[in-house]
Amino acid sequence: MLKILLIIALAVLVFSPVILHPIRSLRALLFSAVTGNAALLAVAYLGAFTQVSMSVNLFTVAAATLLGIPGVISMLLLKLIFAV
Repeated sequence: MLKILLIIALAVLVFSPVILHPIRSLRALLFSAVTGNAALLAVAYLGAFTQVSMSVNLFTVAAATLLGIPGVISMLLLKLIFAV
């Protein structure tokens, strides 16, 4: 019983900013999506100059939209490490 109450309390603490400030949360998500896609396009464009290119396809756009700039950096590092 105590474990369930702790899980519920943790969920309330995690989701309370979204519930209390939905416009701010939506604006932050939109900003993250826009900057992530801008970073993806910048990497794709600058790939001709740096020899490190990343294709713009459904997977990379989805990752950039959902994860933002850290997602683009992670995909770029994975591409450099594994030479895919």
